[in-house]
Amino acid sequence: MKLALLGQTCADNLDHLKACLTSDWEIGLWLPDDPVDKGEALVGDADAIVVGSDTLVSGGAFQLIPKAEKLKLFQIPFAGYDWMRPEGVPEGCLVCNALGHEQTMAEFIVASLLEWEIGFRRLDASFREGSWKYQGANRDPGSLHGEVYGKTLGLFGYGNISKETAKRARAFGMKVCAIARSPRDTTPEHLDWIGTREDMPRLLAESDYIALACDLNDETRHAFDAAAFAQMKPEAVIVNVARGPVAEEEALYNALANRQIAGAVIDTWYIYPNRPLPGGTPEASPRPSRFAFHELDNLIMTPHCSAHTVGADLRRWESIARNLDALAAGREPETVVMLGTRAPQI
Repeated sequence: MKLALLGQTCADNLDHLKACLTSDWEIGLWLPDDPVDKGEALVGDADAIVVGSDTLVSGGAFQLIPKAEKLKLFQIPFAGYDWMRPEGVPEGCLVCNALGHEQTMAEFIVASLLEWEIGFRRLDASFREGSWKYQGANRDPGSLHGEVYGKTLGLFGYGNISKETAKRARAFGMKVCAIARSPRDTTPEHLDWIGTREDMPRLLAESDYIALACDLNDETRHAFDAAAFAQMKPEAVIVNVARGPVAEEEALYNALANRQIAGAVIDTWYIYPNRPLPGGTPEASPRPSRFAFHELDNLIMTPHCSAHTVGADLRRWESIARNLDALAAGREPETVVMLGTRAPQI
């Protein structure tokens, strides 16, 4: 079978992919500086395509995909696929995302809770300036830091990221609840309860922290709007590692700016480098929102990096190799997220 790898990130991980594959593939590589016709010829003959993150962000891969008429598997190198449309790949083509980042992102979520409670940045800055304000012998209540023990973490979405997060939060003595797409017959391990969107009022009312870790789709877009923030505890903190628009942009800004909720940790945004809003000008380093989140002091901002580790990258390519092996053996890959619908070109 023939495999087309598109992008420099594919080239960077080629040796690891080859080491993980147990099936036989004829592998071709197209880099962003290569001629377009070379890429078109490569994908036109491919049974499977793996698209590198660099060619997805730049858009370079999308000029080639229309030539992929024999395609059986379109492999995304990370989790998100909200930008993917089934009509973009041939009818019946399997579209898969990758696993392996969930451990890293769970650590990121739990670390953000710990930082919010303990405040290492504040302690370090104060002590470096010569102050002993936060020493353990100080009886001033303002010198105390918090703890996650006994607090409730609500998980919006219960996929692999939330499962790993629940496991870690439980180890810190937290109560954990979750909202899933479909009802469950039993409560999964590490959860106190699990519900569906009908149970959102309960999640909002009970949670000290709410982590957004879901797909972006018609059901989850703007799930956290002004009405949702109004139902949260005033001391609650929201953590978004899903997609920016799961939380409605203006409503989130207002909830933070007006201290309707205590704060937020945001890793996923509304504007990205060279991806402006409609009518905007591409920028290499834009502000991530049309609102001044960066001026708020009850917010931790990170640049969509919650899964950015060597370990996560290696595990993702191991997941990709498993999908390719499954396809070669005639089995369904483990991470199918949609089927292509594009009719054959005449």
